[in-house]
Amino acid sequence: MRCLTCGAEVAEGRQYCDRCAPLAGGAPTPSSASDALSKIVPYKNTPALIGYYFAVFSLIPCIGTLLAMVAIPLGVMGLSKAKETPEAHGKVHAWIAIILGALVLIAHGTCGVLWALSLRAAP
Repeated sequence: MRCLTCGAEVAEGRQYCDRCAPLAGGAPTPSSASDALSKIVPYKNTPALIGYYFAVFSLIPCIGTLLAMVAIPLGVMGLSKAKETPEAHGKVHAWIAIILGALVLIAHGTCGVLWALSLRAAP
């Protein structure tokens, strides 16, 4: 059998290939639905996804520094995995992990320095 739109070979009983089915109004195939989900939630790129959540939860005051220190390397690992295997997706999640983790570390470090200076300046 051949796709009615592009002429690519398709399984028997199908009219359109995976690329043409959404354009022709056909029901999305399970593989295209899974691909769309992996673009939103990069479950194939575990370091990027975990780093993203660590970065978001690093906004919690008492444990933020520790979570941010873990989020940054996970974000870097997620970026390298996204470059090695493009179908894993997750570049945005990895960048958020890196940037938000760094911002949280800078903010917590600044607060720590200011707190230490205020203790030192007190009579």
